[in-house]
Amino acid sequence: MASTMRISVIAGIILVIMIVSIGKVFPKQNQPTGFRGLSGVINNHGLGNQGNGSSLQGNLIIDFSDYSGGSVNGWLESKGFCFKDGIQDKRLIELSANKQALTVKTKQPARVFIFNDFVGLKEFSKVRIEWGIIQYPQNASYEKKINNEALMVYIFFGDVRLSSGSFFVPDSPYFIGLFLGKEDEVNKPYRGRYFNEGGRFVCLGNPDPGETVLSEFDLNHAFQTYFKDDVPAISGISLEVDTSSSENGGTSEAFIKRIEFFSKQF
Repeated sequence: MASTMRISVIAGIILVIMIVSIGKVFPKQNQPTGFRGLSGVINNHGLGNQGNGSSLQGNLIIDFSDYSGGSVNGWLESKGFCFKDGIQDKRLIELSANKQALTVKTKQPARVFIFNDFVGLKEFSKVRIEWGIIQYPQNASYEKKINNEALMVYIFFGDVRLSSGSFFVPDSPYFIGLFLGKEDEVNKPYRGRYFNEGGRFVCLGNPDPGETVLSEFDLNHAFQTYFKDDVPAISGISLEVDTSSSENGGTSEAFIKRIEFFSKQF
């Protein structure tokens, strides 16, 4: 039963992420076919009805620099990640890894997610991400409403659903999406088309291509500032890439070495 509920929550959150991405990319008149169909599927899942069944305390590290060979997907699955949608289509996206980092490369317009609901943290202060961009999606800009990115780390909070702002889009737990942008304003909490009550997108830096940066972000303080609510536990994360509205064939490339969540005692 616990396994069934976990699978239901994973599937539900993945599909909500898809709706978030659709809502932040496509103008109303150009929403892709199947949009309402996806919404209907989400309504049939238990997102927000159950937690992930575990709650950790202390610092948590997700290390992407310990690859030692074999299947990259299998290596990520050993860290609690699961795959959905175009991630298996190598015509769209290529995952590679070495002893330094995980690299995510898109070959054409794509929107893919790698979700992990084993990240259950009851108490935390900030997150530190070591990562970088090799190629930014051309013309991507949250300032210009072209909300694409070479890599985003979504962090979900709690299991209580908040309004999406649309009758056709299922509600979702709180989330903050962190990304690196070529020209976007750093630390500005951008809003998407939907989930204005419980979702924000935040640029953590504007590094040059190929540069490795160490980004720190106070999750606890940001959550209280953005949402004016008590801070729930972290209930999951997702790695996401979206080049669906970018020019130059939707190509991009990014790498990530490490995600570290710090306890309140840090």
